[in-house]
Amino acid sequence: MNTDAVFWGSVLTVVIAVVIVVYLGFKAKQLMDRDARSHK
Repeated sequence: MNTDAVFWGSVLTVVIAVVIVVYLGFKAKQLMDRDARSHK
């Protein structure tokens, strides 16, 4: 039971980290696209 809690905690942490990285990358891409458009 204890091992399961630690395992799921690790999985959850990794999933959240991946989601944050993808979200930030997506936001950065949007901002870059907007900047490129405003410079033209």
